[in-house]
Amino acid sequence: MMVKLPSFDTLTKRNVALRAVRRYFDEMGYCEVQTRAMRATTATDPYIESFKTFGVDEDLPLYLQTSPEYAHKILLSHVRAPIYEIARVFRRESCGLLHRSEFTLVEWYHPETDYVDMMNETEGLVRAVSAALGTQSWRSRARSELGVSIDCSSSFERLTFEEAFERYAGFSPFSQTHESLYALARQAGSRVRSEWSDNDIINCVLVDRVEPRLGIERPTFLTDYPPSMASLAQVRPRGDHRVAERFELYLCGVEICNGYSELNDAEELRSRFAEDNAERQRLGIETLPDDEALLAALPALGKLGGNAVGFDRLLMCCLGIDDIGEVTIDV
Repeated sequence: MMVKLPSFDTLTKRNVALRAVRRYFDEMGYCEVQTRAMRATTATDPYIESFKTFGVDEDLPLYLQTSPEYAHKILLSHVRAPIYEIARVFRRESCGLLHRSEFTLVEWYHPETDYVDMMNETEGLVRAVSAALGTQSWRSRARSELGVSIDCSSSFERLTFEEAFERYAGFSPFSQTHESLYALARQAGSRVRSEWSDNDIINCVLVDRVEPRLGIERPTFLTDYPPSMASLAQVRPRGDHRVAERFELYLCGVEICNGYSELNDAEELRSRFAEDNAERQRLGIETLPDDEALLAALPALGKLGGNAVGFDRLLMCCLGIDDIGEVTIDV
């Protein structure tokens, strides 16, 4: 297999971007931390697979972490202060233009903030990195052969999940019966199946019809997800339905980050772990243990905002590079 390697110029710019990340958080009063790459538990999300290994005790598996999230929250229950990490993380997935099984996440948590504050901080980080690199426009052909270019002076759009579906798929995914959701998805042009779960149908439409249109004319925050897609976010009433206080940023059609108003209810999290494992069982993949240390830490977190930015993808958009292999060292 031919391995693509970054040029020396790209390596130099990667270092410039890393310094800009540290400067941004240091100036905001954050403390940089380093957490373990291997832990006895890992993310239960049924659509994220972890690498599994063993230490001295072959009866106790260890998992390469898909994110430092659990470790950060356990730490924050003891040290209630803003923290960030530039972490190497691991996900068992196929390689592609936007994907590697090992990559760099910039993850941070800020007590007494919520997802709105996190969006503000994320925009600040993107602008700080872009300015340090002298980027005039964000560019990518990862989602379009014709390419997408966005001027760096553009304002950041905030679009709710419901607004995005109504605009690009022609319907709201909220408060639908399974039958109506299936019919509307088919009408929108997505190849869904009636036996799929509501979540699978919504995800299919999101990937097919909505995501390719996001972050094309300007950077776009997608916000206020359905409760079934909350992951570790708070769920709150909004209008005539409930939404997860979660957001993702799309830049040139590329998903850059995933952030929340962080859940701090241990019983609710235990319930979500159970739902994840039920879905894992349905899919025929390994079920995972609950992280008891995380569950014990949650009540001490209080109000907390958090986010994780895919550093390699952000760098790609800043430099106009279309293959993640050209900004990472795959040897």
